[in-house]
Amino acid sequence: MVRTMDALAPFHADESRSFFDYWQGLPRHGRVVPDRKDFDPLAIRRLMPMTVMVEYDGLEAATFRFAGSKLVEILGFDPTKKKYLDLLEEQALGGFMAASEPLITIPCGGSFPVTVQAATGYTLKCEALDLPLYNEKAGSWIVLALISVMEISGMHGKNDFKILEIGKGRWIDLGAGIPES
Repeated sequence: MVRTMDALAPFHADESRSFFDYWQGLPRHGRVVPDRKDFDPLAIRRLMPMTVMVEYDGLEAATFRFAGSKLVEILGFDPTKKKYLDLLEEQALGGFMAASEPLITIPCGGSFPVTVQAATGYTLKCEALDLPLYNEKAGSWIVLALISVMEISGMHGKNDFKILEIGKGRWIDLGAGIPES
């Protein structure tokens, strides 16, 4: 069941529906969310180039565990084993905290507008569909996210990737509720 802060709304990208449907079909083993061990990248191989996995050992210790090949091209490097906070512009930190904390504490899903400064020279407006997995083996949370580029909003002359803004999104009630605001 998708519940948003405003009203029920469809996903902006067609790929997001496929991604969400796959996640919904994963076994739960008595939990609200699937375990990492049940995630099979081959089952959504056409979506994996724009998929990222971030493991949370606390909000400040969010670490990239996987980034798809198209995302690596946009970033200009492979962020695997790098800290998420290192890729954020300071003004994006609040959006990151506001989006991440409910994903792993309630847990719930979310769809968020994200603006990035790509290593390719473009400023991109994206949609991130974030869905939690629990990693029972490590005792940590993982956010599995599909990034969809919605538009090129400009160009810049910088060579490095940065997340410029994480906007207010739509929460997805996965069975444990959603944040009040």
